[in-house]
Amino acid sequence: MNAILTIALLTLFVVLHELGHYISARRSKIAVSEFFVGFGPKIFSFKKNKTEYGLKAFLLGGYVKIPGMDQNESPEGYENNELFHTATWTKKLYIASSGIIVNFLLAWIILFSIFAFYGIEQPTLEISTIGTSSVSESDSAPSEIAGLKPGDVIYSFNGKSVNNWDSLVSVIEVNPNQEVSIGYTRNSQKYITTTILEARDINNKSYGYLGVSPVLERQTLSILEAVPATTLVELDMTKSAIQGIVTLFSPANLQTLLGTYSGESIPDEVRPLSPIGLAQAGNQIAEGGYVNLFSLLAFVNIFLAVFNSIPLVPLDGGRIVLALYEGITGKKVEDKKLYPIAAVVIIVFVFLGITAFYLDITQPIKL
Repeated sequence: MNAILTIALLTLFVVLHELGHYISARRSKIAVSEFFVGFGPKIFSFKKNKTEYGLKAFLLGGYVKIPGMDQNESPEGYENNELFHTATWTKKLYIASSGIIVNFLLAWIILFSIFAFYGIEQPTLEISTIGTSSVSESDSAPSEIAGLKPGDVIYSFNGKSVNNWDSLVSVIEVNPNQEVSIGYTRNSQKYITTTILEARDINNKSYGYLGVSPVLERQTLSILEAVPATTLVELDMTKSAIQGIVTLFSPANLQTLLGTYSGESIPDEVRPLSPIGLAQAGNQIAEGGYVNLFSLLAFVNIFLAVFNSIPLVPLDGGRIVLALYEGITGKKVEDKKLYPIAAVVIIVFVFLGITAFYLDITQPIKL
């Protein structure tokens, strides 16, 4: 049920993104020829004011079609001033950026609702669960070898005090394959133990791995406190999304993903997710509560916004760059000159999409 809910909300977010383009085009007096929910074979449709609205078989998003996105096409039935490529650069900028703005706004509303009505969960230094080895699920994690147990509270690492979860993670990550000492309290008694951290390789860089997860502590927020908290968390999520996309499209990561088809195991940290993978992740995360699920969905909206902001045609970011270039220079870039770039972008996207579906079926993500 949670998997279906995740897919349904993901589709809703994509449709709302497209609705942003639709509304901005209509407000700019630019035509919209199609507005469909889903992809694939058409189930039904109707036409009103030159726009065909409808539903298609595979409910995994939706799309709008705006005549004149390619200046070389000659759409029939539309006046010249209704076409996208004849619009002013400000209208092009408005239409291209509207979907991105919608996703950022949706993420903010979701996060604000969580903070205002539920509160915020902060990780503590108390251990909630002991994980498995990052090398093999049948092996013990360094935390288990060290004798750590749920309920223990870590207070030092390599002889230095740690004050919060983030500071603990930062010192763990810079010590792959190193023997470390960990100070912890259990039943009000202090202990020190040692273990050798494992190494997790992500894009040819090693990070230390202990294998513990923290107890989360809920803090209530007032409405006024929720506003800045929401904004700060959205900024942090945006930074994470940018880092994730840079990693995803890096040559090293694309080479790693090619290993999918030679039977190699792909780390969860660097793999793309298809709707199937998001459903799997949503189903697992929802087991910890719907707050966690909606936090994931807020991040999905931010990821969609950042992804669509990539300054390459045919993405929205590419259209934004072209509109700004036209506004600054007064010149338009011919679409034909962008075809090679668009072709490369589409090939990479198709590769990532196929790989995501393949991995989500053959190597289901485990959170």
